[in-house]
Amino acid sequence: MRIRVHVTLLLLLALPLLACDKESSHPEKVVEAPVIRDVSVGVVTSAALDDTAEVTGTVRSRTVTTLSSKIVGRILALHVHEGSEVQAGQLLIELDDQDIAAQTRRAEAGLREAESAMAEVERGVAAAAAAQAVAEAQRDLGASTLARYQRLMDRKAVAPQEYDQVAAQQKSSAAGVDRAIAEGQVIQAKRQQILARMESARAEIATTQVMRGYAKIAAPFSGIVTTKHIDVGGLAAPGVPLLTLEDNRHYWLEVAVPELQLGGLKSGQSVQVSVEAAGFSGTATISEIVPAADAATRTTLVRIDLPARVDLRSGAFGRAAFPAGRRQAVQVAREAVVERGQLQGVYVVGQDSLARFRLIRTGAVRGGGVEVLSGLSSGDRVILKGVERVTDGARIESQ
Repeated sequence: MRIRVHVTLLLLLALPLLACDKESSHPEKVVEAPVIRDVSVGVVTSAALDDTAEVTGTVRSRTVTTLSSKIVGRILALHVHEGSEVQAGQLLIELDDQDIAAQTRRAEAGLREAESAMAEVERGVAAAAAAQAVAEAQRDLGASTLARYQRLMDRKAVAPQEYDQVAAQQKSSAAGVDRAIAEGQVIQAKRQQILARMESARAEIATTQVMRGYAKIAAPFSGIVTTKHIDVGGLAAPGVPLLTLEDNRHYWLEVAVPELQLGGLKSGQSVQVSVEAAGFSGTATISEIVPAADAATRTTLVRIDLPARVDLRSGAFGRAAFPAGRRQAVQVAREAVVERGQLQGVYVVGQDSLARFRLIRTGAVRGGGVEVLSGLSSGDRVILKGVERVTDGARIESQ
């Protein structure tokens, strides 16, 4: 029995050794790399690129105004709301103008009264002119009569008493002319006073009509209502904001440019801008460079005209790229860059024709190329097209 147990144990110990000898007698099977054909391989080279400096900014309307009233009054009607597009001259707000209308009626009544008084004065002026003419005729007659009696008196042909009577009549007629002239002057003065009253009434009527016009507030230009500061029933007064209106056809991008990057910029120069919210990317023209710098940030405000687009809005975020000289840089085609999560890389083909995935750090995108900041050197061979069919370690048989 013991002999059988020992034999069994020896057999169990010998089995693994026999298995190892059996496995070692067969060589390992080598897995060949997959072969990828019909891909495009290119050599990386460096080239001189126009360097740019990117500055962020904000979209602003070229024309923004806050409407307020020139008179005090309750708001009776508000014909727009935030986001309403308006045309120049369109009625936006109506104010209560009852007090102004009452002033207009009082001024019109005063004008009618003055016009009635003027008609009466004009009749008095005509009567005074007629009375003055009669008085002057009597004076002239008295003067000629006195001269005739003077000749008769010299010849002793009339009595002194008769001569004295004629002389007295002549003095009375001359005094009558003076009285008529004085009365005419009084009436003329009254006429001037009434004319002044009429002019004042007309001026007041014109003023109240202008003020009634202020009760209707219209859009000064075509644009869009961005802010409503008051509602119907509120009290409008000078200096109290009612609506904010901006021109939605003319926008510019305002950017604060550091003073070191300002030297090469000038009005009328074309620069690259982008406004992601509006889906715009392209060239725009520098419209204005503010001549003063911000002492705190050492930057200068530059305004860049944006093309007319319906989706532009004030306050949107934008970027502008300004030229900053030239430098040597490595670029690859955008199709060559492989995205793996947040990592980017390319397939580099070595001397053994095997593709190896290499991580890179990319920079600016220019046209169809991507600048490579690190990970590639001039002379490296990379797969440009067909990267979706390539795996790490694959053998490349390019065209």
